[in-house]
Amino acid sequence: MKKWKAIAVVTASICLLGQSAVWAAAPAVSVKPKAETDAVASGDDAADDPAIWVHPKNKAKSRIIATNKGGGLLVYDLDGKQLYSYTTGKMNNIDVRYDFPLGKGKKVDIAAATNRTTNTIDIFAIDKDTGALENISGTPIVSLMPEVYGFALYHSLRTDKYYALVLGKEGEFEQYELSAGTDGKVNGTLVRSFSLASQSEGIVADDEYGVMYIAEEDAAIWKYDAEPGGGSTPLAKVDSADGNHLTADIEGLTIYYGEDGDGYLIASSQGNSTYAVYERGGDNEYETSFQIVDHKGVDGVTGTDGIDVLSFGLGSNYPKGIFVAQDDENLQNGEVINQNFKLVDWEEIADEADLDTDNDIDPRELEKRDRD
Repeated sequence: MKKWKAIAVVTASICLLGQSAVWAAAPAVSVKPKAETDAVASGDDAADDPAIWVHPKNKAKSRIIATNKGGGLLVYDLDGKQLYSYTTGKMNNIDVRYDFPLGKGKKVDIAAATNRTTNTIDIFAIDKDTGALENISGTPIVSLMPEVYGFALYHSLRTDKYYALVLGKEGEFEQYELSAGTDGKVNGTLVRSFSLASQSEGIVADDEYGVMYIAEEDAAIWKYDAEPGGGSTPLAKVDSADGNHLTADIEGLTIYYGEDGDGYLIASSQGNSTYAVYERGGDNEYETSFQIVDHKGVDGVTGTDGIDVLSFGLGSNYPKGIFVAQDDENLQNGEVINQNFKLVDWEEIADEADLDTDNDIDPRELEKRDRD
């Protein structure tokens, strides 16, 4: 884990009621992007959420699959070049899992996303050579909430079942068990639902620990049991949107898997354009924050929605892993153009923020381990 801890600065002031202390938030360290994706075709607030897919044979051919709220899904290579575009509806959040059992001994990698046009969860098979997508949704998984919003996948290492985790604009949560039909399509069965107090979008599941994290945008990050029988009461509050480590809105969440249960939970603090890093295990202790700044023609990142991270090396450009962030205001030669995603070498983040790099966790080989 982190080799040192930042020491908070205490500012004391004397007032009529006595002495009071104000804790100042530690400043975010600056990291430089290595690349950026092509801009999305739609204007305004369109790019939203990325998911990193690892190629089974050539890690440098891994892909970034991203949502375009203006009407579809996009697939990029690691240089940021757009390879595929799919007109599927107003897609909001996306996630990826590996080796989903599609029946008759066939396993496929899947990407799944919330579709706000049809108010459904859409499932896609990922071509294991090219990263191209094929819709394998069966009977439409239509949400009971008025408008689907946040999304994550969860693969239970306890039961080997796969789940879709969905959030709504009013804080609604639904969990669907995914299963393959005899036609090779994927269906969903509602197995749990509850509500948070206010709008929530960011959500991520830690498959190894069996927990999920939900970002209630103006309030806090909450930790829940990810199993369908986990109930509606949080296990813990990770942190609050109080302007210290997190400034509302709290947006995207992602998990950096480390060796022996180590690693990080990372959150997009949209209100001050930084990313807060927490220990993945235990009480999710706060580690540090970082921001992405201008570098060699690639502009810095502001107002991020979705993020994703991978601890696994993806070729010579990203030998220690990669971090991907949506950029709310994409600049080119000083002019604002359509939004895109920024790519950062994890080694750059680790060096500047004093975080781990000695991890090489292939998401395809993530094993169940007993955790306290």
